[in-house]
Amino acid sequence: MRDEFREQLKRPRVIKHFPSLREEADLNANTHIFIEDASLEVMPIGGRLRQTPNFSAEIQGRSDHETRAIAILESLTSRYRYNEQSLNELLSAAVTELAYRLTWHGRAVHEIIRGVESGDAYLLHSFTPRRLFRFPRRYLQIVPKTDRGLWGKCCVIMPKRDIWDIAMPTVLGGYRGYLKMLRNLGRFSHLHPSFLTDESGEQEWPAYLDLQRYVRETKLFESKVTARWGWIRRDTTNRNWTEFYAIYRNVTFKWAQACMREHIAKELNGLFQRLNIEAKIAMEGLPTARKILDVRKQMCEGEISLSDAFDACLL
Repeated sequence: MRDEFREQLKRPRVIKHFPSLREEADLNANTHIFIEDASLEVMPIGGRLRQTPNFSAEIQGRSDHETRAIAILESLTSRYRYNEQSLNELLSAAVTELAYRLTWHGRAVHEIIRGVESGDAYLLHSFTPRRLFRFPRRYLQIVPKTDRGLWGKCCVIMPKRDIWDIAMPTVLGGYRGYLKMLRNLGRFSHLHPSFLTDESGEQEWPAYLDLQRYVRETKLFESKVTARWGWIRRDTTNRNWTEFYAIYRNVTFKWAQACMREHIAKELNGLFQRLNIEAKIAMEGLPTARKILDVRKQMCEGEISLSDAFDACLL
């Protein structure tokens, strides 16, 4: 299906990535772990999980438009191609990929590749949001000087109609709020303060440094920074919080992932409508953000046990 559409599509105009701007260099271990955790299990892995046997996805709408919607989903991931039995798998892979891009950059941008002759053939081409500027009617992508020889361009100007730009939902901080959280999360390392290596090349701890207190304070800072998300940094020791608060944060984290999942589905349906594709993604069998909040409230009021609350939010 994808090959049939590619034959009648134009080539991408935007620059996919800039080798001189290595995003990994801007992130420390804490930020990497958060991004992996936040994007993991936003959808059932492989389209199915033991906790969600009733998960099902379908594309509702005109049957002759279903192929166009599926082609867009296929273009979001290189791992899966659709067949009649694998819509759950395809949708899970596409949403997971978008969730990873959102958690990495706070937004995910794609060029809408349109058909050369036919106006009803579309694919999405993902590219880096770095050095990308949005204006009322256009997007401007500026190529770093060191990469201009590689790409043969200094900038790319794209009409707004050819860009699909999805940002982190407002309830999770929005684009700017999310990036601020990532910056704060990356300020400290659990291993030792950044100035310590400069002062002590032989790895001898200065007498004034209480390392245990430093680790305790950094973990407290991280918990405050990620309070909206409820992230616990894979800490299952219960040395930093009570069992109740650990479950509370775990449930909150599942709520944040549900918010992102529902936001992505809503944005995809909005894209279909924008491209005059009369189709809509519908998912059933997954815990909704509203349900998870209800579960958290019942847990806080003692109506259900901690283990039941935790299990009710799993995929």
